[in-house]
Amino acid sequence: MICLGAVNVDLVYRVDDLADLLGRWGTGLQPGGEEALTRADEARLRHLLAGYGRPAARFGGGQAANTACALARLGVPTALVGRVGADADGDFLKHSLAGVDLQYLVQAGESGRAYILVDPQGERTILVAPNTNDDLREGDLPWQVLAGARFIHLTSFAGDGPLEVQRRVAVRLQRGPRLTLDPGELYARRGRAPLTELLDHVETLLVTEAEWALLGGEMKRHPDWAPPIVVLKRGHQGARMLTPVRYLDFPPDYPGPLVDTLGAGDVFAAGYIAGLLIGLNLPQAIRLAGKAAAYKLAGAGRERYPDREALKIMIAQLR
Repeated sequence: MICLGAVNVDLVYRVDDLADLLGRWGTGLQPGGEEALTRADEARLRHLLAGYGRPAARFGGGQAANTACALARLGVPTALVGRVGADADGDFLKHSLAGVDLQYLVQAGESGRAYILVDPQGERTILVAPNTNDDLREGDLPWQVLAGARFIHLTSFAGDGPLEVQRRVAVRLQRGPRLTLDPGELYARRGRAPLTELLDHVETLLVTEAEWALLGGEMKRHPDWAPPIVVLKRGHQGARMLTPVRYLDFPPDYPGPLVDTLGAGDVFAAGYIAGLLIGLNLPQAIRLAGKAAAYKLAGAGRERYPDREALKIMIAQLR
């Protein structure tokens, strides 16, 4: 199993007056949204946060890294392909990925950072400084390893260059590994056209309702431009599967209390892929994904990603 996408340090800030901060930020970013930063943008954001924000936590993050970490905890042999900085943050990120095969992770430049602004209601607004992530090139990829994987999970980058690399992976390996894509808001906001080759070659698209709407999707219809399987991550409403023949809803599976939603969608993806890898049918894999995400919600960061023992219990509950 290989995950290919951005790897970031997640910097969590508590912000009491998010509306005022975003007003001064001036890009039109709305609470709950996500956007990418240039280096100049990052410096300006740090200046604003000195007046508006309180540092609350520092975690290893990035969709690809989170999913790889969750898969490894579940006992799935997983490699992470991408880039981290040749800096203290890069060392921190690698240390946070215990159990993941990191031999194909390039360490160069300055690490990516995601500034996660949390308002008093718990709403998260994310600004991503991609840094070395945006330097990913085709030459960074272990092509033979990619070709030999059973699954490759693709997640978003901020820049155009890494997206082009992922397009080439999807086209070149179309008769090899099974491909899954979680585009996140950064890719979904681009619209369908830049993602066409990815959408044409992946087997499963994992999206939130908002991301699905940005791509032009409808809630009860599988469009002809979509991959064969679309899984909508609907938070407290559970999940919905769309295929060319039907849609099917899966109720939420969370007893509470809710501690932290950050990364829950990536754990959902890990549970889904793990389910398919061990031979579950599609509905069972989606149910397992929901259980894995619910398990994570009871802990901050990656501290409560489910392990192999939890996986055994969750599989038993599917029967």
